[in-house]
Amino acid sequence: MGDPESRLRAASRAAAVVTNRKTVSVPSPHHARPGMDETGRHIGAETELQAVHAAVLRLLRLHQNALDAISQGVLITDANRRTTYVNAAFVELTGYTAEEMLGNSCALLQGAATSAETVQAMREALDRGEPFHGELLNYRKDGTPFWNELKIVPVRDDDGVITQFVGVQRDVTARRDAMNKLSLAARVFEQSNEALAIADLNGRFVAVNNAFTRITGYAEHEAVGQNPRLLKSGLHDENFYQRFWHELQTRGRWEGEIWNRRKDGSVYPEWLSVGRVVDDAGQTVNYVASFSDITERKHAEENVRRLAYYDPLTGLPNRALLHERASQALQIAVRHGEPVALMFLDLDHFKNVNDTLGHPVGDRLLVALAQRMRPVLRDQDTLARVGGDEFVLVLPATDAAGATHVAQKLLQIVQEPLQVEGHELTVTPSIGVAVFPTDAADFDTLFAFADAAMYRAKMSGRATFSFYTAEMQAQMARTLRVENALRRALDRGEMQLHYQPQCTVADGHVVGVEALLRWNHPELGWIGPAEFVPLAESSGQIAVIGRWVLDTALRQLRAWLDAGLPPLRMAVNLSAVQLRQPGLADLVGELLRRHGIEPAWLELELTETMAWDDPEGSARQVARLRAMGLRIALDDFGAGYTSFTHLSLFQAGTLKIDRSLVANITSGVSENSVVAAIVNLARTLRMHTVAEGVETPAQREALLAAGCESAQGWLYGRAMTAEAFLALMLDRRPPPA
Repeated sequence: MGDPESRLRAASRAAAVVTNRKTVSVPSPHHARPGMDETGRHIGAETELQAVHAAVLRLLRLHQNALDAISQGVLITDANRRTTYVNAAFVELTGYTAEEMLGNSCALLQGAATSAETVQAMREALDRGEPFHGELLNYRKDGTPFWNELKIVPVRDDDGVITQFVGVQRDVTARRDAMNKLSLAARVFEQSNEALAIADLNGRFVAVNNAFTRITGYAEHEAVGQNPRLLKSGLHDENFYQRFWHELQTRGRWEGEIWNRRKDGSVYPEWLSVGRVVDDAGQTVNYVASFSDITERKHAEENVRRLAYYDPLTGLPNRALLHERASQALQIAVRHGEPVALMFLDLDHFKNVNDTLGHPVGDRLLVALAQRMRPVLRDQDTLARVGGDEFVLVLPATDAAGATHVAQKLLQIVQEPLQVEGHELTVTPSIGVAVFPTDAADFDTLFAFADAAMYRAKMSGRATFSFYTAEMQAQMARTLRVENALRRALDRGEMQLHYQPQCTVADGHVVGVEALLRWNHPELGWIGPAEFVPLAESSGQIAVIGRWVLDTALRQLRAWLDAGLPPLRMAVNLSAVQLRQPGLADLVGELLRRHGIEPAWLELELTETMAWDDPEGSARQVARLRAMGLRIALDDFGAGYTSFTHLSLFQAGTLKIDRSLVANITSGVSENSVVAAIVNLARTLRMHTVAEGVETPAQREALLAAGCESAQGWLYGRAMTAEAFLALMLDRRPPPA
């Protein structure tokens, strides 16, 4: 341990380190008081040394207590930077005890995220004997990180040699977090896409961000110190701003849409949020505003509104806006005791334009017609497009006479020729009219009644208008009942097929049979196909019913063949909807195979009007059916306006002469000549002829003279059940003479 003098000097140096004073001067033995004991030692030197040592220890304890009382951590190392002392604050800060730190390096506090650059800078400074001041991420004993602010100074002896290093440190994690938050807040403030502005209690701007400048056009130096009135658009009255300030002061916040003015004078909408900033005492110290330019959003909302309420093609109101305006018109009419007319306008055969010339031409035609109809109307009237070629007009303060006048003008202007992409097009409208309050008291009922009247106009020959009548209401009620009952008719076994024989005109020999669909409703009785087939088509049930008819007819033909009847031609009617079904040929082929029927024994009857809707598609479908070996018959020939083009498209093997011509064949030369001409046409085209509705021997003779080959009608046999037809064939009864 050395002699007492050496220990005293070491203690003195330690005291000097702690007290940061010069080394305590210890008297030399050569300067001790005179007198020596028997061993030659100076009398009193040991006593004096003990006294000095005790004084130093008291001084050390005093300074150690002082170091332990301060809040900053203190660490003392030797010249090799091995720890020789730590105070209580260091232990509390790091979690390491003094025993764990003594003899260890401060590197014990460093970890994975400690900055290697900062550690290197600290070492280099201490190696040069220079103080170091910096911040370092250290780790406590439990592994939690903390930011340490370090101040390290070297301690030198009288000879200038470094003997110790004294480090003072404090936890600055909270300060750094606060600084980081402030830095983050500053970056957010500047980089925010929303405009931000801070105002003082007088409402003057004290800070604005880049987005503020981008939106308003005012730079920071132009805005700071200015009142927000700088942005006032003039579109809001004083009441608006009074409500604004009242809500801000009472609730501490205001949020809403406001119109402001940019530096260039342009006005724009913004979504503004303003709040108060209060201090710890709850006193307002600032106002903070954030806002964004919502011009694009307003445009998008307007576009959405237009899509929601306007037809994108014509720009006319759509069904939703029509409902709103019509309801408002009816409310006003109730208050003023005025009538309101509602018109439903549908273009006749418009589908032909789309199918033959293409949808772009059809669309341009609709736009041109909408523009043509507008001048007929008053400002208070509404013209809306509610479907492909359907328009509805609401005419406030208009009675039946006024509606008649408007309908006549619409009929005139709509059917005037139009030039569209080099095509001269002419379309006609069918118009239905219902009047409030005579016909109905609400929009939905008026709409339905006008729709029904429009269909009456179509049934009356098209290119005309029709008013709703009470008779139509009864018909609509029956139609609704029939349509609902139709959905359950097959499941309830209410549908039946009856069969009418087709015979040669010359000798009455049965060569074929036509399957005729019948519906026997338990309450409504027998319902004819002319009534329920259109409903089946419009309600989407025709596909199921049509399949059932084909399946039942072919199954019955198979049963007759198995019963010993010779092969017969089974004629089955197709609807226009069935003809348009892509899988029709596959369905027919499947049923033929299932029942073992030769394709040549099945004849599908088409009406001449089927080609009007889709001539090319109909031709392709018929070609597929004929390629399978089926026969095609053109039904009701002579009742409409069949062109040679349609005859060519269908390539039918049979022409069925309409019953209206047969009924008058004996009444005069002209009717007889028409039938003869049809027969000659069929013969020229190598087509078989079948006359419908033959009821008298005189008609049969006239048909025979004209050269008609086959016929059907009451003269040869009414439509009958399958059992009755089988009995007829087995009895081989000759046809009536």
